[in-house]
Amino acid sequence: MAANYEDYCNYLQSNSTFAEFKQHSHYRVILEHVSVDEGYRYLSLIETEYDIPLEHIEKFITMNDTYGNPIKESFVSGKYNVTILCSPTSLRYIYHSLVILKYYETTKLREIVEVGCGYGGLCLAINYFADLLHIPIDKYHLIDLPDVCHLITHYLSKHESTIKIPFETYESSTFGRTIKSENLFLISNYCFTEIDDEYRNNYCDNLLPKVKNGFMVWQTDFFPSLSTDILKKNIVSFVEERPKTSENYFVYF
Repeated sequence: MAANYEDYCNYLQSNSTFAEFKQHSHYRVILEHVSVDEGYRYLSLIETEYDIPLEHIEKFITMNDTYGNPIKESFVSGKYNVTILCSPTSLRYIYHSLVILKYYETTKLREIVEVGCGYGGLCLAINYFADLLHIPIDKYHLIDLPDVCHLITHYLSKHESTIKIPFETYESSTFGRTIKSENLFLISNYCFTEIDDEYRNNYCDNLLPKVKNGFMVWQTDFFPSLSTDILKKNIVSFVEERPKTSENYFVYF
């Protein structure tokens, strides 16, 4: 499954299939598979937990759904009483970015590192909503597989007017060793608990010492124990994932 995903990301580098990549089965098994029901729940949480004007929700959706031709669904907004046509994944990115930024702002940190970044959709959402909410971020570091890093760079280059935060990609084989910054805010939604123990331990040895605070979506399906001792960080809190898509948790540290 993961091998097909990586091979497909490699294939994207030399073919015109970028225009359709969000629909490809090898890609959707890893990303772009948020269900319609989950999309509705993300939209409801955005509308009830955050005071974000409809125009900005729609603007980000239009921006993120412009490239890759995702499968779109119709969602009726309970707050605004309008129909929104979009990829359910775009609603997830909006909600996760708002959850992250709310906590990030309290830490007073200025640089973010994300491990497991997909095509860069969460980075795009954080760029957009951090600017809207006047939350300063000086640098965004993205760590992923080499071919995925190429896809991220290509995808984010399509949104130059939105990407206000300087960013840099790093191959996952470095486990963050080459990042010079410290006092980082770490994001790893789903990825950190999916990877093999060997890789996770490498991140703990090489990246985690540079991290002061962060947020993860922790999957107990892959990492059954919610013991976060492996992070060697002070856990501020953990709560059930919202909306609950499996036995997952939001972990704040």
